[in-house]
Amino acid sequence: MTARSLESIDGSQPKACLSLAMFRRIAFALLAFVSGIVIAEPEAGGEPYPVLLLVPGSGAVYSDFADGFSVCFGTKGAPGSSYRIKTIKQVQKRPELLAGHRVVAVGTKSSELMQVYGNSRPFVSALVPESFARQLLESGEKGSGVTSFFFLDQPLNRRLSLIRTLLPAAEKLSAVLGQESAHLKEAIMREASRLGFTVESFVVKSGEELPKLAAGLFDSSDGLFLVYDPILTSPTVIRFLLYSAYQNQIPVFGYSDGYVKAGALAAVYSTSEALGCQLGEYLAEHPEHPRFPGGASNRQPPNIFYADYYRYAVNPSVANSLGIRIDHIPPNHLADAEEQ
Repeated sequence: MTARSLESIDGSQPKACLSLAMFRRIAFALLAFVSGIVIAEPEAGGEPYPVLLLVPGSGAVYSDFADGFSVCFGTKGAPGSSYRIKTIKQVQKRPELLAGHRVVAVGTKSSELMQVYGNSRPFVSALVPESFARQLLESGEKGSGVTSFFFLDQPLNRRLSLIRTLLPAAEKLSAVLGQESAHLKEAIMREASRLGFTVESFVVKSGEELPKLAAGLFDSSDGLFLVYDPILTSPTVIRFLLYSAYQNQIPVFGYSDGYVKAGALAAVYSTSEALGCQLGEYLAEHPEHPRFPGGASNRQPPNIFYADYYRYAVNPSVANSLGIRIDHIPPNHLADAEEQ
């Protein structure tokens, strides 16, 4: 796993495994009601410091993330390594719960809490989009405690390479960006150029602008490339983009399996379990993280990590209607937590 500086960016026993997963999810759900639940309690005198997963609540996404973390941290961690799960409400009531832990803020709300109330304590921000990371750093004070980001996002090259695999003769792509993703315009053009594409990007302030841009988006495009942006996630916007693309017989490349199920041709994405597993492996192999090298006075720009484990999703019905072959999709790169 290779860390990058944020500045360089232009995230055999099925029955036994099932019952264990069910137990973890039940235990996780109880956290919303019972303060102080501890999972994987450390052995006496164990090293390194236990990890504290700070989560917004007991939602399925966070439960799955914690499940993946548990599998991979537990199998690769040194003897005595341990972790706890606490909710935002628990930490707000008892800030001292953070003491003596390697803190991982899971999701945007937990990361915002640590940024504002963490007293510059070093922490990892996980399960967050890259656009949020930029906002967090731009809005934070100089004493921000974030040391690393583990992104939800897939690297642009990985996503664009999938398009090249499915559309070997394509020349031009169109892309829709919002205010939070507008900074990706140059990076998309650069990565696409390396793969032989030209890209025309349209930056909008709201989804209401899209109908006026329909001609530019679809008339001369071989494919529509979508990136995550809050203003482009409403059901109305998604329906418009997918329906308009269908009318114009243009394949859409989304960023989640949900998009593919809704009508996009393909996407590369990571599950919550896989992202949790990646973090668990990293913290097990780096027992000193998160800490500032040389102390708080020697803060460095946060490292960033894109997903190591990912899956490809393809919609066979859409591919058939567009006459696109899908039998040469690359293999998935799954985490141990998923393979079980």
